[in-house]
Amino acid sequence: MADLVAAELRRSIVVTMKRLSASSLMPASQGNLSARDGDTGNVVITPHAYPYEDMTPDDLVVLASDGMQIGGRLDPSYDALLHLGVYAARPEVFAVLHTEPPYVNAFGALGRDILPITTTGLKSANGSIPIMPFRHQRDEAFVVEMLEVMGDRHGVVWQNHGLLVVADTVENAAERTIGIEFNAQVMHLAVRVGEPQTLERVGADMIVA
Repeated sequence: MADLVAAELRRSIVVTMKRLSASSLMPASQGNLSARDGDTGNVVITPHAYPYEDMTPDDLVVLASDGMQIGGRLDPSYDALLHLGVYAARPEVFAVLHTEPPYVNAFGALGRDILPITTTGLKSANGSIPIMPFRHQRDEAFVVEMLEVMGDRHGVVWQNHGLLVVADTVENAAERTIGIEFNAQVMHLAVRVGEPQTLERVGADMIVA
């Protein structure tokens, strides 16, 4: 598998998924993560329904850009074609992460966009996080609609399901996910006592880290 995707890329996926699965962001073996190799163009993705605490780099699945499995003994994530659709439409994206954070999902269940009310949230999301209406199938039409809803933001919520985040690296995808969930938690607290001010008009590129 070494000539199909970089070894460091495979290691970063395993480390990241172990880290996230130990938190509340991904119950059981839910969620998935992929990365695109900048040299080969191949995509490495987590396998379907496999416990993340036991995962090793050899358990990952490698796909060509057309979806053909070219590496790995396990079946790819159920959302593999969705990940490939994101890469095809967004050439600047090199990592796609799907999680199920509880505060994000609470707003998703309400159909309420998650507003950037913290600087962390604004930087992580590049604006508000929109909610995509629930769909029974995540097929090609789903990908087209999802990308339209997401626009130039770094993430989108699948109503009654979970969060999808895109980034240039695996590590940044994880950090954006954590930041979006933190912002959703603060928003949950704020709306209980009033109407929070948002940073929508500030612009993520104007925020100093």
